[in-house]
Amino acid sequence: MTVDGVETVLVGTWAGLGELFAAERGRLEVLNTPLVHDLFGHALFNLTGEGHREARRLLRPALAGRALSEYVAALLEVTAPAVARWAESGTQDLYAASRSATGAMSARVLLGIAPGSAEAKAFATDFERFVAATGAPQGPCRHASGRYWAGRAARRRLHTLFARQAATARREGCPGSALARLVAAFDDAPKAVGPLEDHLLALLIAARETTASLVTWCLVELAGNREHTSLAAAESREALARPGLLLQREELPVLRAVFAETQRMHSPNLLSVREVVCPMTLGGHRIPAGTRVAYSPSAGHFDPDTFPEPGSFRPGRFLAGQASGARLWAFGGGAHACLGRPLAELMALTIVACALGQGLPRLPGGPPGRIRYRPAKAPIDPLPFALVRQET
Repeated sequence: MTVDGVETVLVGTWAGLGELFAAERGRLEVLNTPLVHDLFGHALFNLTGEGHREARRLLRPALAGRALSEYVAALLEVTAPAVARWAESGTQDLYAASRSATGAMSARVLLGIAPGSAEAKAFATDFERFVAATGAPQGPCRHASGRYWAGRAARRRLHTLFARQAATARREGCPGSALARLVAAFDDAPKAVGPLEDHLLALLIAARETTASLVTWCLVELAGNREHTSLAAAESREALARPGLLLQREELPVLRAVFAETQRMHSPNLLSVREVVCPMTLGGHRIPAGTRVAYSPSAGHFDPDTFPEPGSFRPGRFLAGQASGARLWAFGGGAHACLGRPLAELMALTIVACALGQGLPRLPGGPPGRIRYRPAKAPIDPLPFALVRQET
């Protein structure tokens, strides 16, 4: 099929995705536009070969495993007051509120920036300009776009801010944040992995946009499926009383099943594109080097052979052992799987738990009528949303 004007091999079944990711290492590289390379420099998703592998090795310890336990308190310090304001302020735009919350959480856990500080305001202003630049025209015409140049200037200021935060973390530490670990990992890193500042830009945009999309659709589904909402709300109140439960995979089964089903039905990324650098075989078809290959998590997640009644919101499929949330492809897979998945899932669970701890979600105008799918799945129009307090 044609993707962005180029003939592309599309992988769209659940089994096909598994085959693709199993064969990916050494055969496929991420294909990004010149605009993405201009804005993100040597960020992880722009790297190839040994530089890509080494950068993943350096980044991983700060974004997963035991490191996550150090971030829970900081995430709750940011999220709980923000979500309490959602409940107090009445109706608001759900997606905008989610992006605001995930932006503040990302700044806190990745940069050590506290909400309301001067650094938070400077970061928010320049980060919005930078994000806006990702929507500038592609190709050479991007150089005629004021949005593009505003984004490039914002990138320089953000790099300066990141360097200041890194110097503070190196000197004083940075409790509740991944920054000190990342600074230590990159202090003697080879040139091929790129500067930490580029990786931070990529982590920040992924943490905010992907997580905001998942939070939005999770609350949309809960607003329309009250039988799951009450059970998830009970678990959420327990999680807020014992935050360590957010880290334990065997705990909060309903909340985790709801989140897994949200990932299945509402993968944030419609398509990801790769380039074949070494001939490979997929589904019995020989694919030569130089070919573009795109995969769609959403298409795989709606494969009826793997997920019966794929169009129905059925969290029970992840409770009854019919499916495993670990095998969902919303965060990719293989050699280029998203390193930030554990952190993004923790952030999303924290927001949803805080929201359900305040009340049950309601959409006064109903679910969104118009949806965009790129760069992340989101409502096009403002989505009125409220939290209705309930007796415990």
